[in-house]
Amino acid sequence: APPAPPRPGDDAWVIFTSGSTGRPKGVAVTHRAAAAFVDAEAGLFLRGAPLGPGDRVLAGLSVAFDASCEEMWLAWRHGACLVPAPRALVRTGADLGPWFAERGITAVSTVPTLAALWPPDALDGVRLLILGGEACPAELAGQLAVPGREVWNTYGPTEATVVSCAARLTDGREPVRIGLPLAGWDLAVVDRRGEPVAPGESGELVIGGAGLARYLDPARDTTAYAPLPATGWPRAYRSGDLVRADPEGLVFLGRADDQIKIGGRRIELGEIDAVLRSLPAVTAAASAVRTTPAGTRVLVGYVVPASLAASVVSAAPG
Repeated sequence: APPAPPRPGDDAWVIFTSGSTGRPKGVAVTHRAAAAFVDAEAGLFLRGAPLGPGDRVLAGLSVAFDASCEEMWLAWRHGACLVPAPRALVRTGADLGPWFAERGITAVSTVPTLAALWPPDALDGVRLLILGGEACPAELAGQLAVPGREVWNTYGPTEATVVSCAARLTDGREPVRIGLPLAGWDLAVVDRRGEPVAPGESGELVIGGAGLARYLDPARDTTAYAPLPATGWPRAYRSGDLVRADPEGLVFLGRADDQIKIGGRRIELGEIDAVLRSLPAVTAAASAVRTTPAGTRVLVGYVVPASLAASVVSAAPG
């Protein structure tokens, strides 16, 4: 029989995220949540001159990254053209400016790591730039937020449908905020007891509202999407991210665990350590995030070869 049309509560997609055990966690997002996200962003960006058929939106992110949904829907929600870019071109950025100009790209959604690699004039024709997936340095925000271009810094986990909050960037002043909730999303900053903190204080960000997804594993879903009694929410997602509760817009502070973000990808350091230790002739390993002199965050692995460990043991007294 032909398939029935999708219903709002049906799953639109499943994305598998990283985990400290090395076993990916499947997250399912419904059509209802996806549609809420599309409409919320449509009412947020470029209010004075919305995207339309004359705009051309870059498709430069992997479809295994849920931010690619933002690229696609930015185009299709407004009848604009979606323009796929070669992955190598986006990652290096050397010839990106002429490529953008030739194809008339006017809207881009990307991660700060990639935007920092691109020549300053590559975005000359872009009137909407959306950053997300990782923390945006203030210096980069100042370089990108120029007259004639609307720049937004967004935040959101896969478990709450791509983006939960956003802040418009107008300069490079500290702090770079992740902003206020999208229409239909609810945000709370709570202490260790699950009680909301006072304005100006810090705590864990908890997300509720229209964008909540679910884990395919029922046991994990029950733990991750628990009620939040202090707010009355019957279901809420504990993000594990630490933020400052600022009425002007939330400020991202870091993680409550060892999870990190590099290039928009969530990575558990414990998972990387386990893979390094499993390599032949490696007896010990550890990973860490380091910052280059240019300000780029990189993931570095440290290993102790078996040959070195053996020589240390043999040289030890006794």
